[in-house]
Amino acid sequence: MPAPFAALEARTNAAALKRLANVEVTFAGAAEPVSGIFDNAYALGEVGGAQMASTSPIVAVATSNVPANPVGTLLAINALNYRITQDQPDGTGWTLLELEVA
Repeated sequence: MPAPFAALEARTNAAALKRLANVEVTFAGAAEPVSGIFDNAYALGEVGGAQMASTSPIVAVATSNVPANPVGTLLAINALNYRITQDQPDGTGWTLLELEVA
């Protein structure tokens, strides 16, 4: 049985995901999609000394749903395919996945 705090953390994360999820995420090779919180925020970057406008897609999912060594893994969100460029588990049961369009 998990420690009392771990059980509370799991219940809190499940409740947050139930209320805040805005996409279904399908990892390549997975049978079922999982819920996630997707953000495709506007971002400014510099390329060759010039400012370039872009987006910075990121999705938060439960760490338990993230495959081992996820960098390079393909996933689908809203009928678009993405590749995971970086994973950032936060130690509280969530992982942020930085994405690029595949």
